Amino acid sequence: RYLSFVPNAPSNAASLFDLVVSASSVYGGTWLEGAGVVAAENQALRFLSDMIGFPEKSGGVFVSGGTAANLSALIAARYDFRSKQPKYEKTRLSILCATSAHSSIRQAMRAMDFDIVDVDGDEDGRLIGSTLEKAYKKLSDDEKKLIFAVVASAGATNNGYVDDLENVGSFANKHNIWFHVDGAYGGPAMLCNETRELFNGVEKADSFTVDPHKWLFAPFDCAALIYKDPTIARAAHSQHAEYLDA
Repeated sequence: RYLSFVPNAPSNAASLFDLVVSASSVYGGTWLEGAGVVAAENQALRFLSDMIGFPEKSGGVFVSGGTAANLSALIAARYDFRSKQPKYEKTRLSILCATSAHSSIRQAMRAMDFDIVDVDGDEDGRLIGSTLEKAYKKLSDDEKKLIFAVVASAGATNNGYVDDLENVGSFANKHNIWFHVDGAYGGPAMLCNETRELFNGVEKADSFTVDPHKWLFAPFDCAALIYKDPTIARAAHSQHAEYLDA
């Protein structure tokens, strides 16, 4: 069965290009200084956005790995929540996820000093819509108001299972809660006809992560973070300093 070991297997072209980019020391932080690199990144991000079924306006960024990607997504979710409800600017918030969620989700919540409401999974540890709804109903009205995100796995790293994205996404959309899908490990399986239907509902997500160094033949180490509405992420993460105003 599944042995929880995730090596990478980059293609020859990927290894060669990684060598060229590293040796060239290209800076891709702004279009002015690295337009070609930024254009290539945008093409790759467009491919991944289309894989998910996100709209044309979607976009994202490459970060160092799945841990950074999940943290960034939850920071954007927090920003979106508080920008709509500024009265919770200094309030401790919470997310909903299954106990099988990746450890980086819990690490992100520790870093943000927020809480996790654990939802029991099914017999395979999957987060499913019916148990999520039951767990939510058990919360007090005040607790419900502090839920700013629901996190689901699109191919859990520990066991390979895909959460019930269709019904979990419907729940999040119905309650106007940010829906983040962690597809760092298993997300690329939606490119296979035999497994695509397991990911039905992923298009309902507000943010999605995938690690190309796992099943997309890229060298260690990177993660792609895709937002349905990248303007929210840009507002959440933008820095303002004189030397950055290129």
